[in-house]
Amino acid sequence: MNFTLGAMQRMSAEAHVISQRANLPPLEGQHACQDLSKVLLKLRVKGSVVKLDRPKLDASAVWAKFVAARYALSALDGLEFRTLCCAEETALRPMLVAALVKEPERLKRTRCLYGIVNAYFALWRTMEDPNVVEGLLISVLSTCPAGNLVVRKWLAGKPLFSAKAAEFLADEICSRQKVVDEVLRDHNVGLLTKLGLSARALAATVACEYLRKVESTRKDDWTLKYLTWITGKVLSDLTPPDAFYAAVSSLILSESAKRSETFQRALRYYVQAHKRLGDPRMRTSSPNWNTVSAAAARQYLSWLARDSIIFFFNTILPNNSENQRRKDFWLHYHGRILDFQVAVSEQDLWKVKANQGNSDFLCFSKVDHPTTSAFLMKFEGYGGQFLVAEFSETGNAAYIFRYSDFQATNVNMRTSHFDLKRHLKFDKTHRIIHMGAWESKTAYSLASQFGIRP
Repeated sequence: MNFTLGAMQRMSAEAHVISQRANLPPLEGQHACQDLSKVLLKLRVKGSVVKLDRPKLDASAVWAKFVAARYALSALDGLEFRTLCCAEETALRPMLVAALVKEPERLKRTRCLYGIVNAYFALWRTMEDPNVVEGLLISVLSTCPAGNLVVRKWLAGKPLFSAKAAEFLADEICSRQKVVDEVLRDHNVGLLTKLGLSARALAATVACEYLRKVESTRKDDWTLKYLTWITGKVLSDLTPPDAFYAAVSSLILSESAKRSETFQRALRYYVQAHKRLGDPRMRTSSPNWNTVSAAAARQYLSWLARDSIIFFFNTILPNNSENQRRKDFWLHYHGRILDFQVAVSEQDLWKVKANQGNSDFLCFSKVDHPTTSAFLMKFEGYGGQFLVAEFSETGNAAYIFRYSDFQATNVNMRTSHFDLKRHLKFDKTHRIIHMGAWESKTAYSLASQFGIRP
């Protein structure tokens, strides 16, 4: 076949030469086609003996033959041997590996060597005697022709065939801030192999650990760029769940997220849009947060709570000094809020809908009242959880009651409709009256009676 291609290339070249030289002597056809005629004659001679590829063999049947032959490789023909090497379930069985250790030259066949290496990556160090397998592969690779680019790449990365393979790949990914898939492909490691997945998990861990280590010495534009790399190039749908959620937890709890609003916004946009995360308040995505660390989940919810407090008091309530005082007071407590909900009246519904385009993080319920909206906040306190209900219209005190009593009225934080009196004002025992220097009195009462502090 190579000879045929060469002959055709020469013909193409001759045609170019002829077209460029007008004074050439007449061309003698038989002489010009002499080499091509020889090739054609050879093909005709071999035409009657060309064998078609045999159908793919069953690896279990070939293995049975191998066992019956007392694990003698000589009992297998070329296709049978290749079948065992390329089938993941047989390639690294101890008896085949032992036979190859005795006859490593058999792996000089490229497809057989690739099969064994791919099986090694797929089962990375979970097979019996991984050290024996690794020694065999390194030995065979070292004797392969230098022109094989795949082999050269594997030889240049000998740690791939060791217990440090995942660490080797993760280091290359993180030290140069590369794309995980590109590094795996560059080293000819399958994306979904055990080694590939282990490298993904370790890269996510190493990347986040490095951020937490250096972020105090880096500027916000650097940390934002680093976050973009982690979320776009390291974390993916293929990142193992434990590593993915641990990385997201680490990012949420990072100092960068606390000090930089831009970093936090970018992280929140990623989280809200990700199918493995989403808004923790939504029924469809809240189960995703069970694997996020409790501290990170609380921190993330506090960010949403802060935005919702600002939205409620700036958008739904009239803009006056009294409402500004209430907003500032509850913003001091946003980090302690376990859960929250905005509940709007019929009159205020248009304000929410008009501003939804400016907020990616707003979800709300309704209050069955024509004019009064409410903001519900759940806190952890003495002996359990408490709910604080603030209202939009002046003349309404804020109500505090046990969350279990709130639930006893057959509602929860995600109930779509609340009745103002039956659900949000059913217990008048503890109220916050917004008169005079109410902030200091309320802060003292929340701390001493309920165990709720900023």
